[in-house]
Amino acid sequence: MIYELSEQARADIKEIIRYTIENFGKDQADEYTDGLYDSFDLLTDNPRLGKSVLRDLGGNLRRYTYRSHYVVYEIRTDAIRIAAIFNTRQELPDEWR
Repeated sequence: MIYELSEQARADIKEIIRYTIENFGKDQADEYTDGLYDSFDLLTDNPRLGKSVLRDLGGNLRRYTYRSHYVVYEIRTDAIRIAAIFNTRQELPDEWR
């Protein structure tokens, strides 16, 4: 199985990198994003690792916690699709809790 990033997930990663460089430096940003991508690989090997969340639109949406972020993803036939990445301090939409 592979992972795919939605446009929202790509934007979220860029924001995580920007914020981390600004507040903690480039080395910390590199370490954190490397770990984030490692968590995507972990999810491809163990797609049901994250907590199942309900969604009115249906689908197989799940939430996995990586350090200070929730990775919201959908299990598809041959891939997992990373839908979005939220800071754990952010309010998640009700359907993703």
